[in-house]
Amino acid sequence: MSGEWVALLSALFWAMGSVLIAAGSKRLHVVPLNLVRCVVSTSFFWVLLPFYGGLQAVTEIPPLAWVWLAVSVLGLLVVGDTLYFLSMNLAGVSWTMPISSVTPLWVVLMAALFVGEPLTWQLFVGALLVVAGMILVSRTSSQYRDRRPIDSRARQTGLLLALIVSLLWAVGQVALKPGTEGTHSVVVNSVRQPMAALMLLALALFRGRWRQLQGLDLKSWAIIVAASVLGTGFGTLFFIMSIQMVGAGRSSVLTSTAPMMALPFSMLWLEERPNLWTVGGTLMTVAGIALVV
Repeated sequence: MSGEWVALLSALFWAMGSVLIAAGSKRLHVVPLNLVRCVVSTSFFWVLLPFYGGLQAVTEIPPLAWVWLAVSVLGLLVVGDTLYFLSMNLAGVSWTMPISSVTPLWVVLMAALFVGEPLTWQLFVGALLVVAGMILVSRTSSQYRDRRPIDSRARQTGLLLALIVSLLWAVGQVALKPGTEGTHSVVVNSVRQPMAALMLLALALFRGRWRQLQGLDLKSWAIIVAASVLGTGFGTLFFIMSIQMVGAGRSSVLTSTAPMMALPFSMLWLEERPNLWTVGGTLMTVAGIALVV
């Protein structure tokens, strides 16, 4: 299987996981939610680790790679995701999601500048089409969620945070290229996920958010665990594999299609309905994928 198809498979698993999370964690703060996701995914990768070299493979990770992996964890899983949900609280989902969707453009440019990935016109134009399509899809599919009035100053702060989040996510994705070189995705994630879990545990204990986990019923736990295995487990496994195969820029563009792939699951599980703008965004995204692939 080519790296491009591996990236699209990663997006599919992320889409399934994100819709399940939306269905099972409506009143759960992002910090304990991400903590549970990372703990579940840590267990998932530790079960697989003995088949890919075990602890011996972990000890063979180069010292500099550990630094890059820490940067990726902070940018993607800890600081990036936390600020993303804070941005949604301030500016609303329908504003935050489109702005954060520009991440692939930053990744394409950063990967060309800092890790030597080729920047072709097909990749750049494909990235523009995918980003434009995802802005349409995420903007139209999330407008219905913003029911409360939002203060203009809070919205401005939230929009600035959303832009910062897109940069943090880009830095985290580009850092994975040197951080995972020569190491299997299972081994890498066996390190990244517990690293993120420890950071999030410290944050949850400091903020006292862990108490929200006590209020979850069995159904919510089952949904969150399933979403963690699909999205944070399989999705991240294939994401790092795709970066190793085709580079951070191309992988970021293709995996950013997860909101589009989430549409059928949202229609089935959350009873959402697409509109003409959603269809247009989907077609634009498909055209961008065709250029990148």
